Amino acid sequence: MKDPNWRKCILRDDSRDIIKRIPDNSVDLILTDPPYNLGQHSTGNIPLPGRSAMNNDVAEWDMIDFNPEEWADEFIRILKPTGNLFIFTSYNQLGRWYNCLDHKFDTSNFMIWHKTNPAPKIFKAGFLNSCEMIFTCWNKKHTWNFISQAEMHNFIESSICMKPERLSNPKHPAQKPVAILKKMIEIASNENDIVFDPFMGVGSTGVAAIDLNRRFIGVELDNAYFDAARKRIDNALAQGNLFAQPITPKPQIEKETKEFMASEPLEIPVSPIRELNLFFKKENEDVSQMKINRNIASDLSPIIKWPGGKEKELKYIIPNAPTFNRFIEPFVGGGSVFMGIEAEEYLINDFSSELIELYRSIEKNDKDFFMYTEMMDASWNNAIQFFHAKTQLKDTYIGYRKALIGKSELKEFVHSFCLINKQDILNIIGNDFSSLPCILVKEMETNLFRKMVRMRELEIEKHELPDKDLDDNIETAIKSAVYMNYRYLYNNNEISNDNIKLHCALFFFMRNYAYSGMFRYSSKGEFNVPYGGIAYNSKFLKKKLNYYKSQELRQHFSKTKIYNLDFEVFLRTIAPSENDFVFLDPPYDSEFSTYAQNAFTRDDQKRLADYLINECKAKWMLIIKNTDFIYNLYNKVGVNIRTFDKEYVVSFMNRNDKKVTHLLITNY
Repeated sequence: MKDPNWRKCILRDDSRDIIKRIPDNSVDLILTDPPYNLGQHSTGNIPLPGRSAMNNDVAEWDMIDFNPEEWADEFIRILKPTGNLFIFTSYNQLGRWYNCLDHKFDTSNFMIWHKTNPAPKIFKAGFLNSCEMIFTCWNKKHTWNFISQAEMHNFIESSICMKPERLSNPKHPAQKPVAILKKMIEIASNENDIVFDPFMGVGSTGVAAIDLNRRFIGVELDNAYFDAARKRIDNALAQGNLFAQPITPKPQIEKETKEFMASEPLEIPVSPIRELNLFFKKENEDVSQMKINRNIASDLSPIIKWPGGKEKELKYIIPNAPTFNRFIEPFVGGGSVFMGIEAEEYLINDFSSELIELYRSIEKNDKDFFMYTEMMDASWNNAIQFFHAKTQLKDTYIGYRKALIGKSELKEFVHSFCLINKQDILNIIGNDFSSLPCILVKEMETNLFRKMVRMRELEIEKHELPDKDLDDNIETAIKSAVYMNYRYLYNNNEISNDNIKLHCALFFFMRNYAYSGMFRYSSKGEFNVPYGGIAYNSKFLKKKLNYYKSQELRQHFSKTKIYNLDFEVFLRTIAPSENDFVFLDPPYDSEFSTYAQNAFTRDDQKRLADYLINECKAKWMLIIKNTDFIYNLYNKVGVNIRTFDKEYVVSFMNRNDKKVTHLLITNY
């Protein structure tokens, strides 16, 4: 019995033999890059004075005579009536493809791929080889996902395939960028369609097809190319689980696939999971299988908001983790992965002593920590009550809006208001904080005046704010004053040294209410991120505190050991074994690589890479921003590197690009 959910079939063989075994009218899109027969015209390497020769060789396979006429009839036979045919070609072959295919299809056309960085002409004696042609054919009612007019030009422009995408071993002289192949596949096929490439090379068409949730059949004769293609396509399949929705075949497509499979006499293995199966298999064919993954999500939330947290990536990370017993995380941060994955035992670590104190307070259900955080949460509600009781604040602003009072009178009003209502202001934080340093009244005066002035400037620039917006802005000024008072206490060295649990509670408060959850310090070492603003006004700590006390979380922590060490010391202390899984989300290789005053330098990145690649016995997964430095650290034998895009919610002080390429690196 054959699996209707097969995703790829790749074979090491002569495609002239394989294509004869493919049933009639069964392929949705043929997208291929056959030999151009340019090898016989190559001048070989070009000698250059004073330096090494310029590589102008082509592959040996392009020296063999290739005849389009021998392939045309088979392409027509296997292509569905709704299918499309896209063939990369060159000037010397374009006419031959046209002669043997044009009269067999309703329409033939061509596209141009313009390479923005072609090889230079050393002797400047002709045009650059900056264009390649793609011959296209289809019949009426063919699949065609038309997009905008601007995007439907028969002209695609990109650079040639570059690192890190371009392979260096084996090096394929005609490797195409996946991005341009995706453009063609998106236009000329639908999800779950079958894409066929009889000249697979290093598998770029297969990667593009899998990334777009198509099924792929590829054939390659060269052993080195085939091995590279299989690795890339298997990575794409794993990454497909990572960064795409799983394919759920539509009924009519599933029926077509089953009929297609049934018409083939060859057997295919069946798996209870979504395994990477062949739809036909030669005897003794070397095909890798996907390891069964038994990991499951815990459905628990992260402990705290943390820069670069991976909560949104959990649905991709967990299914692609290996099987394991112990889960190990040297840079636990906010705990998205630690809390989100099931394990028999957890070993977590972070170099931030503040963060680890929070984890330990939760683990021990520390009464002092919960007392302080509950007091702070109560003050947030008191701030709302204070605002509703002091209606003169809004009335005075409306007078300022109507020019009944000027800026100086507004400033005097706010000053007098804070003096008269000093005790009510102090009551917001309550008597329990009365013995501590306090700047609440001063901050209340500063924040109210600044907010009202800024509100009026915005109204003059745009339009008058409705009553709801007036309320929200004045409440924000009051809560910003409360936040600034707690920030002042958080920066107080006496509290951090003498009252660890209060300092931990203040750290927790800052993490929840600081702008975008960011942590930044001044040259004096003081935390200086402002209040998050209107969106944070309705945010309370009670829900999070109840979560910390929940039975599910307590059970999770009962299986956890917590460390506060340098990552290398931690890893050497616990000695990961082959049955463990190490997940790593270290600080990135960027200017902004300091979290909670703990710098992470390039020397640290080197230490980490050296340990993982050369010493770590466990299976590991690392997610990090892509830079040349990081890529070169991990571009080693036995290490798999994949890429994905991640959008940040905020680009803080322009030190993080809002959309950057990330690397997902594993040793399995």
